[in-house]
Amino acid sequence: MGTKKRRKKKAAQNDFFILKLLVLVAVVLVIFEGRLVYTMFTHKSSPVSTASGLKDAPETESEGVLASASASHPRSSLTSEDTGAFPLAGLSAAVFVKSSGSDSQNTPKTEDPYRVSEEIDSLAVVKETSPAVDDSYFSDAVFIGDSRMQGFQNTSGITQGDFLTSVGLGTDGMSNQNISTPEGNISVYQGLSGKQYKKIYLMLGTNDLGYYPWESFKPNFTNVIEQFHKLQPDALIYICSVIYVEESKISTSYDNNENVSKINGYLLEVAEEKDYCYYINLNEIFTNGYGSLLEGASPDGIHLEAPYCQQMLSFLKSHYVPDSALSSGSARTANAPEDTEEPVSETETAQS
Repeated sequence: MGTKKRRKKKAAQNDFFILKLLVLVAVVLVIFEGRLVYTMFTHKSSPVSTASGLKDAPETESEGVLASASASHPRSSLTSEDTGAFPLAGLSAAVFVKSSGSDSQNTPKTEDPYRVSEEIDSLAVVKETSPAVDDSYFSDAVFIGDSRMQGFQNTSGITQGDFLTSVGLGTDGMSNQNISTPEGNISVYQGLSGKQYKKIYLMLGTNDLGYYPWESFKPNFTNVIEQFHKLQPDALIYICSVIYVEESKISTSYDNNENVSKINGYLLEVAEEKDYCYYINLNEIFTNGYGSLLEGASPDGIHLEAPYCQQMLSFLKSHYVPDSALSSGSARTANAPEDTEEPVSETETAQS
């Protein structure tokens, strides 16, 4: 009997222990679930990626992780190495979406602000014409100019046309500078006094950089053009632009591209004012894109190497004014404003 009583008492103690253990587990679960429910109702959710971007996150430690990750890892998503744990759901995608908006591939490319356009909106500028002509086009042409034009004569491969060139030729040397010809030394004006030409290619201005006060250059150049027209009334005058220079190879301060651009402005103005003149912008092919001569085009920064003179010849063959346009009068429209009749007053009408 005593043994049975002890077994019943021990069994009751075990049952009571199990009951207490169950109660303890239940209490722990209630407390945990209660805190979980409290957290769910008192805290916002973590940031997640949505179709429209990122939702706002609370000012908690997780927001600081997101901000620092976006700043220090703009091109990659967060990993466990970034946070010390696995990232929250959607966090890595959110960081990528946020950073990819500033990715250079998604940013519209803008033009280089330092590039200089060689496009000139003027009726006096010769445009590219098709088909290109051959050397026979220059059979009734004369080329006048300085040492740059001499280099063109000697190395371009041109086979037609006459040349009146001299080293150092400028606008003040038309009547006194000696031009070497098979018949002897003559001036430019003398060279234009005999044979009649249909085209005059003029390359002047390089030796006038820094020589004249700027206000004197245009009148002097205009006078030269007018003298040419008197001597060759049927000739079309192509005024070639002064080609850019490579300043790093030049010791003189006035041979610079700022002066080149300025003097070309005057050449263009004269071409626009004279309906028998046209402007050939050689810098379309000789620019480096930044208002300077192509690197390697010149040994001294001014005179062109032979391949570039050959390129100049190709340019002239594709930039010309067709004879058909000249004969029809459609090659050039007058730059002057249209004439308009002034209103006649009633008094004038009565007097007439």
